[in-house]
Amino acid sequence: MHVFDFYFSDVSESDGARQHALKDCPMETQKLIDVLSAETLVHYALWVELPKGHPTGELWLETNTDIRASIYLAYGGYFRQALAVLRSWFEISVLGVFFGAHYGQPTGRYEQWKRGARNSPVKMWDICHSLAQRSDRSKSTDEVGFRARLLPLYEVLSKQVHSRGIEVYDLQGGRDNVPRYLEHSFTKWHQSVLDVFDAICFLFDEFYRNELRKYLLNAPVELKRARTYASALEVDVPDLKRFVENAIGPDAQANEKKNVKK
Repeated sequence: MHVFDFYFSDVSESDGARQHALKDCPMETQKLIDVLSAETLVHYALWVELPKGHPTGELWLETNTDIRASIYLAYGGYFRQALAVLRSWFEISVLGVFFGAHYGQPTGRYEQWKRGARNSPVKMWDICHSLAQRSDRSKSTDEVGFRARLLPLYEVLSKQVHSRGIEVYDLQGGRDNVPRYLEHSFTKWHQSVLDVFDAICFLFDEFYRNELRKYLLNAPVELKRARTYASALEVDVPDLKRFVENAIGPDAQANEKKNVKK
């Protein structure tokens, strides 16, 4: 058992990274619980409402396990690895939106990509260009707007895959050969989780507002949950609230207020 460092990462209450993180970061842990709950609610809504085989719905099976794996790694003291998996969550979520315009036929780009017969776009810059050309956008975000939201975050996360930026981001400060809870590294990773989810909600608001609206307005309990998570994360993930509020629309909001008064 000690060969795999389980003692330090998971078992030891006095030395374990996980125990220290849970003890020292109760508010951050609650935010992560809200993020997981909100992410599941939103993705399930899209999985239900989007056509069968849609990339965003199918790839949720990958992205949902990515965010959970990143959390598990970070709480175990593996911060660089947690950031690398976080990049996977972000990248695959973006690809789900990108491939939303390229699926449905055996020779389609998405189907070829799933079979390993085609590569996805290598550069986030090219993905931003493609997204800005689509006619199914809810807002008028242009290529510059997409780049501003996606490129800086992707660049920061990409540096962790090949250990670039260790000194810049000080992920080694306080390290030895044992995975430990490091406050600075945990804070950096935790903020990145919030930033990634915010960027994903920004994209979903751009392309899937109608799908979320249809789901929530037919499921009052889920609508209430969605608004609860949006309010709880309003400061840290503002685009979640924008997505939810834009989806339900002003008419539904007005009806809600009337019902509250009654």
